[in-house]
Formats: sequence, structure tokens, C-alpha cells
Amino acid sequence: MLGVLLGFGIGFAGAILFAPEKKKEPPQWTPRSRDEAAPAGKNGLVGTIRERVNEAMGEAREARKQAEREMLDRYERTVGRKSDD
Repeated sequence: MLGVLLGFGIGFAGAILFAPEKKKEPPQWTPRSRDEAAPAGKNGLVGTIRERVNEAMGEAREARKQAEREMLDRYERTVGRKSDD
């Protein structure tokens, strides 16, 4: 048992000590400047983010309503009667 633990310890230490160095590679993407990132609009980037958030919230509301309808339909089919909605 001691030999197994000693072997694992030596193997782990060797893997750490003799591991190849990672080369620093340049990023695959190039970061854009603030002028390039901001669209031409009255509020700039903030307006675009607000529009995206509003659009996502609208889609989430529609998905919630659809899921509720589907669950209610499934419930009514399972129980065999209409719910008091």
C-alpha cells in the first residue's frame, strides 16, 4: 500500500515538474474600441442594451404564457374536466 501511494506521489510530482510550458497565444478575436462597439443612436450602447433586455423580457413573457397554456391543457386532458380559469 505504501509503495502504491509513493508511486502515485512520484508520478504526480513528475507530471507537475516536467509538464510542457504553455505558450502564450494571441487571442482569436480582436477587441473592438468603444467607438466601434457603440451603435449610432441617441442613447448609444445603453439604448441597445435596453432594447435587447426589453425584447428578451417580451419573449420570456410569451414563452411563459405558452407554457402555462400547455400545462393547463395537459392538466385538463389528464383530469378530464375544465379548470376554473
